[in-house]
Amino acid sequence: MVARTSIGRVALGVIAPGLVAHATFCAALMLMGEPHADRGPVLRAIRKIGNAISALIYFGLAATATALSLGWGALVHTDKDAETRHWSARVLAAPFGRPLLFAVAAVILIAAAVALVRVFWPGDARRRLRVEEMSERQRKTVAAVGRIAFLSRATVLAIIGYFLGWAAIDRAPREARGPGGALHAVWEHPHGDVLLAMMAGGLIAFGAYALFEARWCRLFNR
Repeated sequence: MVARTSIGRVALGVIAPGLVAHATFCAALMLMGEPHADRGPVLRAIRKIGNAISALIYFGLAATATALSLGWGALVHTDKDAETRHWSARVLAAPFGRPLLFAVAAVILIAAAVALVRVFWPGDARRRLRVEEMSERQRKTVAAVGRIAFLSRATVLAIIGYFLGWAAIDRAPREARGPGGALHAVWEHPHGDVLLAMMAGGLIAFGAYALFEARWCRLFNR
């Protein structure tokens, strides 16, 4: 949709290097670990896996943005739900595919749980952000926006994990859904339009929180 606007291809050409930079940053965190020394070995391993997955996702998004900016729209698959179902079907068809799909669903649900922990654990922001450089008003704003942002992220991840889990249980790839399908599932429920509007606000808050992280991220142990 962005590519069809008057300056869409130019905008995507600007966005693509940023996505490459983010993917490279996630890959660096996977290789070197995050700069938070208080993590235990299990949490460090989980974060390495999470950063590896993020790196792959953002490299894929960068490739998509690049292809669209160059006018190669025919090479881009925009139906992410269909793509999710396709990969789920391939996983289920593989040896030990069902437990593997369960494992993927479990990892996504763990990521949702981690996001939920970040909603209620105030120490997370102090560990990740240079809060000592913020004013009191800035700290309160970042904390409020962060809670809304991670609650919305946890909800979306939990819905995706739920559908992948059911796809494994029923051996039915059609049950699997991507982020768009997860949001559509919310819309299908009673008062879904209200819930979807709330989640949209939460995802906008997540974008705003990312800007706060860009400003105050604690990249080193100091």
